[in-house]
Order: sequence, then C-alpha cells, then structure tokens
Amino acid sequence: MSTARVVPFGGVLNFRDLGGYRTADGRMTRWGRLYRSDAAHELSPTDMALLRSLGVATVVDLRSPSEVARTGSAFRGDPFIRFVNSSVLSSDVLNEPRDEESMDDQYLARRYLHYLEVGGDAFTRAFEEMSHEENYPLVFNCFFGKDRTGVLAALVLSCLGVERSSVVDDYALTATRVPLIVERLRTDPLYRDTVERTNPVVFSATTATMSRFLDEVDQRFGGARGWALGAGVSRRQLDRISHLLLE
Repeated sequence: MSTARVVPFGGVLNFRDLGGYRTADGRMTRWGRLYRSDAAHELSPTDMALLRSLGVATVVDLRSPSEVARTGSAFRGDPFIRFVNSSVLSSDVLNEPRDEESMDDQYLARRYLHYLEVGGDAFTRAFEEMSHEENYPLVFNCFFGKDRTGVLAALVLSCLGVERSSVVDDYALTATRVPLIVERLRTDPLYRDTVERTNPVVFSATTATMSRFLDEVDQRFGGARGWALGAGVSRRQLDRISHLLLE
C-alpha cells in the first residue's frame, strides 16, 4: 500500500491520507482508511480512476448546503459512495463578511473555537460516521480542506492519542497546498473577486494557529476527548474509532 501523504489528484489539491501518525502509546494510524480533502468538483477521468482505486465508501462534506450546491461535488451522486452533508456553518464561509480589525495572528484560532460552538453537531455527526466499519475508507472535506477540515482532523487525531507535534504538523502541511488552490480560484469567475479581496490571514495555516487552538481546547474542555464526550460523542464510539483506525 502506498504511504504517500498527499494523494496526487489533478482536480483536488489538498487530499491527504491521515495514516502513519504515531500515538503516545506506540500505535500508529492506519494508512488508506481516513482522508482529509478540499472540495472535489473538478475531477478528471484520471482522478476518478484514482478515487476508485482508493475504494472510498463515505464522504462527509462539512460545507454548508449552499456551498455544495454552488460548486457541486464529484462525490455526490456517485453510486459507490455514501455522501453525507454535515454542515459546520450555515453559509458560504469564503464570502462571509469579516472585521478587518480582528485579523491578527490569533484570528484563525478564535475562529476554530467558534466552529466548536456553532458546528458541534456537525463534528459529532462526523465522529458517528467514523464509528462504523462499513463507512471506510472515509473522506471528510470542506472548501480548502484547511479550516473546518483542519479542526475535525485535529480533534480526531487527538482523540486517537496522536502526538501533539504530529497533529500540529498535519494542519500546517496545508500551507503547502493552499497556494495551489488560491491560484486555481483566481481563474474561477465564482470566486476570483472574493479571493482578491480576502485578507491573507484567512489563507494561512501555521503551527502557531493549531497550537493555540489545541491549548484552548485543553483549557476549556480538558482536551479533544473531553470536548467530544461533552458534545455527545460516546465513549463506545471513541473506542470503536480507535479500533478501526489504529494498528
């Protein structure tokens, strides 16, 4: 089995395998089971063949219904893939008005904590989907595969016991993919003007941002597992996810 972190799609630019991360107790996340991704609406026939080879069974799309309707998804309507729209936000986050004065270096960490407040049910639904063996391999995604997806990845990896440095580095790896997505959006009439007006802070993915977020999760909830249990994820589901994703 391939152990490449970034899966080389042409039309999906931030599709990554979450396998190969070591946990504090010496286990490791399984390759080819859980993936994170950006929006998938420009898949070529070659991309579709690669997707088939991964055997993806379930996609949990964290975007709002309006986002999904606007761009579509190659996963939606595929007879071999179960598509679940579990919306973290009620609107298109890229077009959402923002207060420029709040765009400091802690803006994204604050925003991710806000996601836990308004999108807890969506994340809980994603955990529930991950607790069923028949749903694997499973992909979860948002638009960039950075923010909503980054929060869910951090929560799941942390609940699995993955070492903090790996959780942070997994988030920061998106910084190498975002420029490719932004460049593509500059050629898209739907998003070109919005991208040009967007503060660069919104497109960043630094280790400091994820470290701040996880520190706050520790302080407020006693860690990712504490957040999950408080949000409605059961201990049985967490144990089941560990069984399915760790070796």
